[in-house]
Amino acid sequence: MPSKIYLADLRYNFSGVLANDCMPLGVAYMKAVMDRDLPASDVESRLFVYPDRLLDAITHDPPDVLMLSNYVWNEALSLFFGKIAKQIRPETLVVVGGPNISLEPERQIDYFNRHPEIDVYILGEADFLAAEIVKLFMAAGRSKRALGAMTVPSSLYRDPDGVTIRNETWERHKQVDEIPSPWLTGIQDEFFDGKLAPMIETNRGCPFSCTFCAQGTRWYAKIHNFTIERMKEEIHYIARMIKARSPSMGTLRIADSNYGMYERDIEISSYIGQMQREYGWPTFIDATTGKNRPERIIKSLEQVSGALVLYQAVQSLDDDVLRNVKRQAIKLEAYEQLQVHMRGRGLRSTSDLILGLPGESLKTHLAALHRLLDSDINSLHNFQAMMLKGSEMETQACREQFKFVTRFRVLPKNFGIYRDEKVLDVEEIIVATDTLPFDDYVTARKHHLVSSVFWNDSWFERHFGIKASQWWGALLPALEGGSAPVRNFLDSFVSETVNELFPTRESCAEFYRKDENFERLRHGEIGDNLMYKYRALASFHLWKEICAVAMSATRQLVEERGAARDIEHFDEFWSDFSVFVERKHADGYSRDEVLGTKSAPLRYDFDAWLRDGDIGEPGAYRLAEPTKFEFSLPPEARRELAAALDVWTTELKGLTKLVTRINVACQVRECRMVDRYGDRASGDSRRESVAGPI
Repeated sequence: MPSKIYLADLRYNFSGVLANDCMPLGVAYMKAVMDRDLPASDVESRLFVYPDRLLDAITHDPPDVLMLSNYVWNEALSLFFGKIAKQIRPETLVVVGGPNISLEPERQIDYFNRHPEIDVYILGEADFLAAEIVKLFMAAGRSKRALGAMTVPSSLYRDPDGVTIRNETWERHKQVDEIPSPWLTGIQDEFFDGKLAPMIETNRGCPFSCTFCAQGTRWYAKIHNFTIERMKEEIHYIARMIKARSPSMGTLRIADSNYGMYERDIEISSYIGQMQREYGWPTFIDATTGKNRPERIIKSLEQVSGALVLYQAVQSLDDDVLRNVKRQAIKLEAYEQLQVHMRGRGLRSTSDLILGLPGESLKTHLAALHRLLDSDINSLHNFQAMMLKGSEMETQACREQFKFVTRFRVLPKNFGIYRDEKVLDVEEIIVATDTLPFDDYVTARKHHLVSSVFWNDSWFERHFGIKASQWWGALLPALEGGSAPVRNFLDSFVSETVNELFPTRESCAEFYRKDENFERLRHGEIGDNLMYKYRALASFHLWKEICAVAMSATRQLVEERGAARDIEHFDEFWSDFSVFVERKHADGYSRDEVLGTKSAPLRYDFDAWLRDGDIGEPGAYRLAEPTKFEFSLPPEARRELAAALDVWTTELKGLTKLVTRINVACQVRECRMVDRYGDRASGDSRRESVAGPI
C-alpha cells in the first residue's frame, strides 16, 4: 500500500470565525513537489487546513507521516495534533516545520527536547526537503528508529538512542520556479470554499535586516523570483475559480515582503487590474508594499483600481531605534515622497508603528505618530512588539541587552476544543524596556485607540486649517470627558489592555481554559484583538456617540481658531453638518440596519459644498428651508459590504475581522436631496470619505 502523507497548515475555526483566512501555501508547495517527484504508487498525500477534518482523518485513517506547520498562530494546535496522531498510531512519523523556532541552535535543541511529539523538525524551506524526508522514511521501512540512524538533512531528529541530532540548515533554493504551482496543478481547488482567501507570492526573500522580523536574517537576504508568466497564469486561474466557486471572496493576499518595489511588480499589478475588469476580483489586496523605490510602488498601486493601499511600514522614526533594529537601510525620505504623490493622485496609504522596540520611549513614539499624521497618511496602525521566534530580537542576547519585559496574551480567535481538550495559542509581546515603563505602554495604547477610531480610513477628514496632529491630540481628552457610553468605551479598552497580559505562557493558557473564561473567549467578550474590536464597536455599534465626540472636539478647535466667526448661522450649520457626517457612515447592529437607508432634514447641501472644493463660507449652499436628504449605499458598495457580512456575520467577533477586510469606500453612503414629492433632486455625490472636511 502507498504511504499516506498528511500535510496540515491548521487554522482555528472553532469560534465560527476563521482566525487565519488564508488558503494554505507552504504545505501546498510541499505537496506539489511530492506529487511530481514521488511515484503515486508509493505515496498518497492530502492537504488539511481545518482541524476537525484532520481529526476525523487521523482517527479513521491514520497517516504514516503527519507534517505540520509551525507559525506563531498555530503552534499549540499543531503540537496537539502531533500528540493525537501518536496516541492513535504510535508508528506515525510527526514532522514539524516553519519559522516559529528560535535562531540559537542550543534553544532549538531545547525546544525539540521539550516536545517528544515531534520526530523531525525541518529547519529552513521545506518545499523539497519534505519529499526528501518522506523518501528517507520509506527507505527506512517506515521505521522511526531506522530513520534516526540515517542523516536527515537540515533538521532536528533523534538517533536510535534518543539523542537529538541537529544538521545545519540547507541553503535556500534559488530556482523557485522548479516548485510546481499549487494553483495550476489544482491542489488548492478544494479551498475555494468562500471562507479562505487565495494567497500568492511573486518572490521570496527580503533585502532588509530588521531584527524584529523572522525574514531579517542574512539567510533571507537574496530575492528569488517566480517568473511573471507563471504569476499571470496563477492569477488568472484564481480569478476564474473565485468567480465560479466563491464569488463573495473579494480578497487577494500577496505574501511578498516588499511588493511593488521591483519593476516587475508593475506588470503583475497591471495584470491583476485586467482580472478586476474581466472578473470583478479582487476588490481588496492585502500586501506589504516596498520600503524604497516610491515611483515603482505608485505605478503598481495605480493599476488596481484602489484595491491596494500603500503600506508604509515605518515601525519607528527615531534614528537610535532604527539603528537598534538594523533598519537604517530604509530611506525615510522615500515615505515622504510617496505621500506627496499619493495625495496628488487620489491614492490611499497606510503606515504602522511598533510600540516597544529597543530604545523607543513614549516621547519618541508619539513624535512619530505626529509626524505621520501631519503627512496626511490615510490609516495609521500601531502594533506591540512581538517576540517572534526566528528573529534576532527574540534571542537571549537582545532580551538582556535592552532589558525587555514581556508578557503573554492569547492570540485572537486562535482557540478551540478538540477531543474534549481546550487548545489555544499564545503570543509573547514586549510591554516595557529600559526606555519604556509599563505605564507609558498603557498611555501609548490609549493614543493608538484614538488613531484607530478617529483617524483611520478618513472616517473624519481634517480641514478648517487645523493641523492634523492638533486635531488628533484633542480627541483623547474628548473621549475622557465624553458621555457615559463613550467614557465606558475608553475605560473598558484600558481595562482589557491591562488584563489581557499574563506573566507566563502557562498562566495565560490556564486562565482561558477555565470553563467560564473559555465561554467568554468563545463569544468574543475577552481575548480578541482589542484595536479591531473597539474599532468595530465604534464603526457599527457606537457610531452616533463616536461621531458626536469628533464633531464636538472639532467645533472647539474651529472656535478657538476664530473660524466660526466667518460662518453665518454657525450653530445651525454645525448642527446640520454633524447629522450629515453621522448619516454618511453605514452602521448598525443588524444586517438590515447596516445596509439600509437613512434620511434627515438639512438646511445645507453639504455634498455640493464638499464637491465644489470650497470649504470656506458655506452660505451659498444654504437652502431656503429644511429639505429631506436620503443616505444610501450605492449598489457596488452595498454588494461588497453585503458579501463581507455574508463571510464574517454581524456578530462582534466577526465585525472585528470585517473591519480589516473591506475597502473603506464600501461603508460610505451617498447623500441625495429629495424634493417634496419624493423625487431625487441632486446627482450622485458619493465621496470616498465619510465626513468630508471637518
